[in-house]
Amino acid sequence: MGNQEKLLKNLLTDILQFIQHISGLNLRSYQKEVITAVTNSVIQCLGLTFVVVFPRQSGKNELQAHIETYLLFIYSELDAEMVKVSPTYKPQTLNAMRRLERVLDQNITVTGIWKKESGYIYRHRHARIFFMSGGPMANVVGATANLLLSCDEAQDVQIAKWDKDFAPMAASTNATRVFWGTMWTSKTLLARELRAARLAEESDGIKRVFMITADDVRLEVPRYGAYVDAQVLKLGRRHPLIKSQYYSEEIDAEGGMFDARRRALMIGRHAQQESPQPGEMYALLLDIAGEDESANDEEAIELKSPGRDSTALTVI
Repeated sequence: MGNQEKLLKNLLTDILQFIQHISGLNLRSYQKEVITAVTNSVIQCLGLTFVVVFPRQSGKNELQAHIETYLLFIYSELDAEMVKVSPTYKPQTLNAMRRLERVLDQNITVTGIWKKESGYIYRHRHARIFFMSGGPMANVVGATANLLLSCDEAQDVQIAKWDKDFAPMAASTNATRVFWGTMWTSKTLLARELRAARLAEESDGIKRVFMITADDVRLEVPRYGAYVDAQVLKLGRRHPLIKSQYYSEEIDAEGGMFDARRRALMIGRHAQQESPQPGEMYALLLDIAGEDESANDEEAIELKSPGRDSTALTVI
């Protein structure tokens, strides 16, 4: 076998070489582990479900576009179909399509050959990827993900929507599934799939969960670490956004801003006062109740749900 044939074989069987030689991109180590596991499951028809949690702005979306480009290329002679779901059409689905277009145009194996169909389908010869919105009101058209079913920002896609409209798309071939996102609460689709993937790992020892934090990213991108350090200094390490968006930690079920430690600091030990004290500063906090959805406009004065939230005024 000649050198060119060996190189072509390596490009077809090793996505890391494909990206490095064709796109000229050197992936970070934490990206390499994910991309290898996902494509191996697709190629070997393992039907695994992966959960990939990256902190914000750490290369998650670019990684997805390279996986999609590689699979479009190596399955171009087959009727292979992928489905990519984002929480909204505008801007998230549109952004995902633009990222794929950019990678396709930079890849010499597919540039000038790939086509866009119906505004949301990308085709390279016979292989296709469908981009769909996972919004609650999205009208999901029939599609089959016989190769890969991917959900981006899975923490923002409703569980009922996913289970009804999207999960069955992988059924015919038990296609590989990937849930991408950043942590939020324990009630999200991402959190549910994370728990299931960890149970599966314990059962067979195959790694399905890839949990990356800002500390992993800073090892390869020092400027990223500097940015996160500044945010921590400003907001505090225990701030919900710092914990979830940069350190891949779940926050409480309500996603509240005040944990038990902070609430304890808010409890006063002074005696109840009937009037303000001279020289002190006070604040009036008004929490407006939501609309009583069970009442129509004509009956708005009458409260149909007495147990609902009420407007509260707190003096501090």
